[in-house]
Amino acid sequence: MQVHRFAVAAALATFALLVAGGLVSTTESGLACPDWPLCEGEFFPPMSDGKQFEHTHRLVASLVAVMTFGLCALLFKHRKRDRLLKGLGLAAAALVVAQALLGATTVWLKLPWWVSSAHLSVAMLFFCVSVTIAVLTRQRLSLAPAPPESARLGKAVLPVLALAYAQVVVGAVMRHLRGGLACGMEFPLCLGEVWPLGAHLGVQIHMVHRVLGTLVAVAVLGLAAWMWRRRAAPLPLKLLSAGAAAVALTQALLGVLTVLWSREMATMTLHSSGAAGLLGALTWMYWLARPLPARGAEELQPAAPATLEVA
Repeated sequence: MQVHRFAVAAALATFALLVAGGLVSTTESGLACPDWPLCEGEFFPPMSDGKQFEHTHRLVASLVAVMTFGLCALLFKHRKRDRLLKGLGLAAAALVVAQALLGATTVWLKLPWWVSSAHLSVAMLFFCVSVTIAVLTRQRLSLAPAPPESARLGKAVLPVLALAYAQVVVGAVMRHLRGGLACGMEFPLCLGEVWPLGAHLGVQIHMVHRVLGTLVAVAVLGLAAWMWRRRAAPLPLKLLSAGAAAVALTQALLGVLTVLWSREMATMTLHSSGAAGLLGALTWMYWLARPLPARGAEELQPAAPATLEVA
């Protein structure tokens, strides 16, 4: 149980890191600290002029990295017979290192869009891995066998999860190409047209993001409706699907308001945070829908009684 609690804490810290990163992008504070890993040559610079966002992001990232390496060590110590969890621990550690390198490269190269987009895309993938570890460290403590219908439920969630992740990647590219207002403050039209095909790349990425956002909302709503019709789906899974549907609808509304309100800071931050929340909920749904058999829960095994040798 201690591994599970630490895994949950690491996943929550990762979500906080994503929110902090969203604030850096929203406030355009990515170069408030022009050097890395220090900030203007200091470990703790004055928290002003954007450094309160950028340096806080770095501090939270350092905490998440330490927690990730600690979680990996705990998995190898307490779940050493569980190959899946050990592999996920190593994957999380590798991804957090990749994130640090991408973050440094973003600063060194002065925020190129492709590095910044990769930074956010890898961050969301890392968050999905963190949520997976948090779910599985709890789930695999159960000795109950997986119901035969669970594989079908999991297969229904996976394409929706993949679509939501694709939407996040496109959103990252759009944001770092500064395409958030490529259509002006128009919605549902763009530059007076349904889809201005002759416009520049930023407009095209923006329109793809709109279409994918609509598809994700429809897919999540359809998934929730399908789950509630399945007798085999447990109540927690149904409730989680309803929560994901609510987040998807809220995300669609926030996307519209971001355009209409000219990228207002609070709206944009909620929008980027909601994307992470939706990915986390869908990842949780996937593993809840198809539980795996318990294995490797050494931390639950009682210690063997000591034997007294008699000479």
